[in-house]
Order: sequence, then structure tokens, then C-alpha cells
Amino acid sequence: MSPEEDFGRCLANAEGWMQMIQDRLQASDNVQGPKIALEDRLKETEVILSEEPEGRLRLDTALLKAEILLQDSSDDETHKILRSLKQIKTKWEDTQINMVHCHSRLEWVLLHWSEYLKAREDYFIWLINIKQKLEPDFESQLGLKEKKLQLSHHTILLSNILNQATLLERLIQESGSLFAKTEDESFNEAAQQKLNADHEALEIKAKKKVMILEAVVQEHQQYTDNVEKFQNWLHSMKEKYNDAGKASKDHMEGSLRELKELSDALSNKEVELDKLQVQAKAVIHNTSPKGAENITRELEQLRTDWITLKLRCNQDQRPLQLGLHSVLESQSRAEQLEREVADFQDWLHRLDVQPPDEEELEAELRKCLIARSSILAEEPRVEEFQLKLKELCRFPQNEERLSDKVLSVIREYKRVKGQIAKRCSHLGARLRCSFQEALQVFQEWRSSTRNLLHLSLDTKDGALTRTYLQSIEDHLTRGNNLKVQLDTFQGLEGVLSRIYGEEQTAAFESELKEAVQQRKFLTDGLLQRRRELQVNCRDPTDHKLLLKFEEWLKNEDLKLTNILAAGSARSSRGRKNRKQSLKVLQSHVPNGQKMFEKLISAEFAGMNEEETKLEDLRYRWILYKTKLKEAGELLVEGQDEIDEFRKKTSGGIYHYLSRACCAALPLQLFLLLLLLLAFLLPLIEEQDSCSVVNNFARSFYLTLRYQGPPPT
Repeated sequence: MSPEEDFGRCLANAEGWMQMIQDRLQASDNVQGPKIALEDRLKETEVILSEEPEGRLRLDTALLKAEILLQDSSDDETHKILRSLKQIKTKWEDTQINMVHCHSRLEWVLLHWSEYLKAREDYFIWLINIKQKLEPDFESQLGLKEKKLQLSHHTILLSNILNQATLLERLIQESGSLFAKTEDESFNEAAQQKLNADHEALEIKAKKKVMILEAVVQEHQQYTDNVEKFQNWLHSMKEKYNDAGKASKDHMEGSLRELKELSDALSNKEVELDKLQVQAKAVIHNTSPKGAENITRELEQLRTDWITLKLRCNQDQRPLQLGLHSVLESQSRAEQLEREVADFQDWLHRLDVQPPDEEELEAELRKCLIARSSILAEEPRVEEFQLKLKELCRFPQNEERLSDKVLSVIREYKRVKGQIAKRCSHLGARLRCSFQEALQVFQEWRSSTRNLLHLSLDTKDGALTRTYLQSIEDHLTRGNNLKVQLDTFQGLEGVLSRIYGEEQTAAFESELKEAVQQRKFLTDGLLQRRRELQVNCRDPTDHKLLLKFEEWLKNEDLKLTNILAAGSARSSRGRKNRKQSLKVLQSHVPNGQKMFEKLISAEFAGMNEEETKLEDLRYRWILYKTKLKEAGELLVEGQDEIDEFRKKTSGGIYHYLSRACCAALPLQLFLLLLLLLAFLLPLIEEQDSCSVVNNFARSFYLTLRYQGPPPT
């Protein structure tokens, strides 16, 4: 075969290979479609890039054949051969650029896609966490301070939701950007609207809860202010009463007038005290049982102080009235007593002494205790009726009708008092019975839990282990239900002494305390056994492999960082050392890939920490390979430019110069002119070279904040 034919065959082989690569690139150069399709195209471009040495070998073979052919070719043949070489080099450069650009474009879109999915996953985790915090119903608080803290907590949650709106808007923008590039349905407008709708629903729910809590806090604050205002007023009345008592020695008439004014003012405040009672009921509705008991006790004490001061004012008026008033005044006192007895009779009829049985035992019991406290607080008033009646009976003009009314209301008071006491006793018996039933359920749970904890288990049997874990979960659920019941009984400890005697109360509290402690002890045992089984189910080999790969990747990335931090070496020895170091790191990649693939195939069932760490390692592994490949391409590109320049300088120039010296002078001048053009040609090509102007490695920047078109 002649040299011309040999050169033509090699040239055709190189061009055919390049055309085949261009066709394959054209089929893969598309970023539209689902993620798996883009990943398949990316793998195809990686395969194409791996085949670059074959194309370079074919090109070098054609160049070698051309160099041999140029040694014995005429001028026309030389021009033809050089033109063919220029065309094949241009096509080779275009092929290389297309290979890199197609791969880079797909890789950039996939990295953008992965970063978006990670950001969206973080948002969904936050969304689920906030939903869980907003899901439970409001828990009744002890007092105003606790309610304000609860309001502050939900206000912070609402602020957090409002602050996340910026991130949501950014996610929607990124979704729209990815949909414009890939046209994947997971990024369409419906998906974006779904994200926005979920966030708006969460915001509305949080605002609603904040509004409800603000109303609860405002209601309690208003009640507290009214109680404080009434207490301050009552304190000022006590000071006036003390001053009136001091002046009564010398100015009986003035003291009597002041005591009457005080008594009238106290009587007028009864309406305000009743309003406080109504407000207290509304506040108690949104308060915990312990807080409700405190409010009730505070209001009872306030009413007792008011009644006591009123009685003292009335009692201190008696000696003054005996000395200053006539029989007419005694008649007026009798009428006043009759009115008070009538009011008291009406109050007894309004008193709720028989709550309906359909209410819960706890609420029913507290109502009964409140009624008993109210009836006991009125005992000084009944005694006052007896004292007034005794004093008024000294006047013969007082009718016996008043005595009958007073004695009747006293008998009614004792009857109602006995009925309330009987009701409280009955409710106490029901409370004891309810506790015994709960105690029996607890004992059954305790027995089955102990049997479950003492059961020996072969942890190698996966199915049996899962069944055992499910049994533990069921017992934990039952244990939590029992805790709710026991907590309810514990909430009643403060009122037990008001129902039972000291011995019965101590026995009740002792049994309740023992049940609470045993439930906690057994629950801790179940939790510990569950953790042990979950740890035993973990494969230690997989865990060690994860730690090994993490440490290996950390060391490799540190080495690459040190190589890149050293900067571009100008000396030949420095470039050689850097290239050798990169080759060593590249030789480690296959082994690392095997370790990673083995790690991917491992199972970390129920181990959220390992799964999270594995996802982080996946991202770091991809980023490391990208950085290593980019560094290698930059180094190879710089070395190729130096070798090309040396080749042209040492081979082409000296060869043509030696031939020119052997020819005639006109031919030498002509060849010198061609030599000058040959010098200028590389400079022109280098300025227009896409490998310098459009370098993907210089434009790549991994971030979701990239606002321009994809790098090419």
C-alpha cells in the first residue's frame, strides 16, 4: 500500500470515529425529561469521554502518516496534505469541545436538581416538625404566667413560619427554573402551587392558635386586674374600719355613721364580687385543675375577707345602736334582718347541691367541693342571724314571725349542708372505686410487662425480633394510657384530704405513688429493651465500613486540597510532581467507588443517623470526583499546549529551514514567506480557540444561587 493510500485510510478512520462520536453526542445532548433519563445520558457522555484516547490515537496515526508523506511530496501535494490536516485538527477540536460541553451541561443540571431536592427535603422536614408542634390541642395552664409563656411559644412558631416564606419562594423559583430546563412534571406549576398551599394552610393555623391564646391571656389578665383592684379596695376599707374604731371612744355618733357607710359600701360591692365569680368560671374553663383550685381558693378567701369585714362593721354598730337608737330603729333592724334572711334563703335555693351524674367524676367532685366551701363560708352569717335574733327578741314589739323565718332558714342551711356533705362522701366513694378499677388494669399490665421483659429471645431470628418489638410498642402504648389515668388521680391529691380522713388519704396517696413508680420503672425497662434490640439488629460490619469510607474520603480530599492550594507550578519539575500526585489520587478512585457501592448496598433499617450520614457521604463523594477530574483536565490542557508549541518549533521550523537552505534563492525567499505565515497561524488559532475562550472548568460554580444560563 502506497504512503498516499495509507495516509488516506488513517485520515478516513479518524474522521469516521469523530463522526460516530458526534452522532452519539447529538443523541445525548438533551437536558429535558425525568432525572433518571438525564443520569443515563450523563453516563453515556462519561463513556464517550473515556473513549477519547482512541480518537487521539487515530488522529496521531494520521499525523504521523502525513509527516512521512510530506518528506517526499511536491508543493501542491504539501498544500493539499496540510489543508487536510488542518481540517482534521479542527474537527478533532470541535469533537473534544462537544464531548466536554455535553457532559458538563448534563452534569450541571443534575447537580442543580440534586441541590434543589436537598433544599426541598430540608423544607419538608421543617414543615413536618412545625405541623407536629401545632397539631396537639392546647394544654390547660396553671396561671397567667404560664399562659403568657404558651402564647409566646406559639408566637415564635408563627414568626418562624413567616420567616420561612422567603425560603419557600426561593424553592418555587428554583422549581420553575428546573421545569423550564427539564420540563419534568415534578416541577410543574401544580407542584409549586401545592408547596405554597401547604405553607399558607400552616400559617393560617398558627395565626388562629395565636388569636385564641391572645383571647385566653387577655381574659385571665382582665380577671387578675379586677381581683387586684377589689383587693386594694377591700384593704382601704379595712384601714377606714380601723380608723372608725379608734374614733368610736369619743365620737360614737360619727363612728356609727362611718361604720354604716362602710357597711353600705361593702354591701354594694357584692354585685362586683358576683361578677368576679362569673369571670372566674370563664377563666377556670381555660386553666389546669391545679390552677382552677388556686383561683377558687383565692376567690373564696376574698369573699371570706369581705364577709368578715362586713360582719365586723355590723357587729360594731350594735353597741352604738343600743345607746343611740330607739325602738323604731330596732324595728328597722328587724326588717333588715328579715331581708337578709330572705336573700340568704334565695341563695340557698340557687346553690347547686346536686350536679348531674353524666359529668366527669373530677369535674363533679370539684363542683361539690366548691359548693361545700361556699356553704361553710356562710356559717358566720348564720351565726350572725342567731345573734341578731337574740338581740331583737329583747324588744317586745318584735313579732314572732321573724323568729320563725330565722329558725326556718337555719334548719334549711343545716339540711343543705348535710346534703352537700353526703354528696361529697358519695363522690369520694366513686373516686375510690374508679381508682381501684384503674389499679386492677395497671396490675394486669404490670404482670404482662414483667413476663415480656423476662422472656429470652434469639436476636438472630429477624421475624421473631420484629414481633417482640411490636409487643414492646403495644405495652408502651398501654403504659402511656395508664399514665394519663394516674396523672388524673395525682391531680386530685390536693382535694383528697377534704374528702377522706388522714389515714384514708395517706393510703390512697401511697398506692397511687407506688403505681406511678412501678409504671415508670417498667416503662424504662421496655425502652431499654427496645434500644438493645434495635442496636443488636444493626450490622456492625456495615457500620465499620461507613466509618472507614468516611475517613478515607476525608484524607483523599485533604490531599487534593493541598495539591490545589500549592498553585500552578511554573517549572517542569513542579508540573511533573503535581501531575504525578493527581495520577496517584485518580488511581485510588476505583477502589473508593467499590467501597461506596458496597456501602450503598448495606442496610441501615431504622438507623436515621446512618442514613443521614450516608446521604452526606454520597454528595461529598460526587463533589470530590468532580474536583479531581477538573484539576486533571486543567493540568492536561496546559501540558498539551506546551507540547504543541515545542513540536511546531522543533519539528516544523527546522525541517523547512533545512530544505530552504538547499534550494535556490527565489525558492528560499518563497519558503521564508511561508515560514512567516506558519508562525502567525498558531497565534490566530489560539485566539479563536474554544478551549481557551469557552472553558467549562473556569465557569463551573456549584450553587443554587446561579442566576445566568447554564455554563457551556
